[in-house]
Amino acid sequence: MRIRLYSLGGNEMVNGKDKLIAAIDTDDFDIAKNMIDSLEDSVDIFKVGLEQYLTTRGRVVDYLKEKNKKIFLDLKFHDIPNTMQSAVRAGVRDKVWMMTIHVSDLEGMRQCAKAAKEEAEKLNIEKPIIVGVTVLTSLSDQDLKDIGCNLGAEELAIKRAKLAKEAGIDGVVCSAQEVDKIVEACGEDFITVCPGIRPKAAEVGDQKRVVTPEDAIRRGARYLVVGRPITKSENPKESAINIVREIENA
Repeated sequence: MRIRLYSLGGNEMVNGKDKLIAAIDTDDFDIAKNMIDSLEDSVDIFKVGLEQYLTTRGRVVDYLKEKNKKIFLDLKFHDIPNTMQSAVRAGVRDKVWMMTIHVSDLEGMRQCAKAAKEEAEKLNIEKPIIVGVTVLTSLSDQDLKDIGCNLGAEELAIKRAKLAKEAGIDGVVCSAQEVDKIVEACGEDFITVCPGIRPKAAEVGDQKRVVTPEDAIRRGARYLVVGRPITKSENPKESAINIVREIENA
């Protein structure tokens, strides 16, 4: 398979902390709080997903604000356009740095992009990054076929990324296995967020389309989401530092 590698340009140094997003996926606020504290010096961006947000009723978001950390609110909004844009406005008011919607119909995504811009201007704050989920990294080609999709994961992800760009949202969530093709199709300014990242020694778990941090960056990924290889390791801080080094060595 031919992989297009993206040069970082000249002697430009990459700050791995600017690209690493640690996923704090737990239903226990105290565990999340302790994990954030342990990673405070090695991670600047934290992902808050459905499990964490619902079971703690958003307390982790508030705690991350107290720590002056960037918040990636990964609730994957997917509904009728009016409901989606209302949810996006709520996310803007909560002053998150990035949030996810599902790549859906053009009108729905356009309304989300418009709502984010309008709400941020109204509050006189920086607009959060809006990214669309293309294909979950837990899904294989066979999984998609089983639910009636006649496209493979890569082809579907690229198609949805183009649709997201046309709708005017900032970028997409995608597997690093197809990120180089998405960057090629949508441009290097189109933000790519890649979950399913596993350091070389880490277990794959329930992810079916995984890539190492170094390979993901070389393929053109803008941000990497890493969960269990950090949070389930014996030394989360050390694991995060090692991933940052892998990113910087790409």
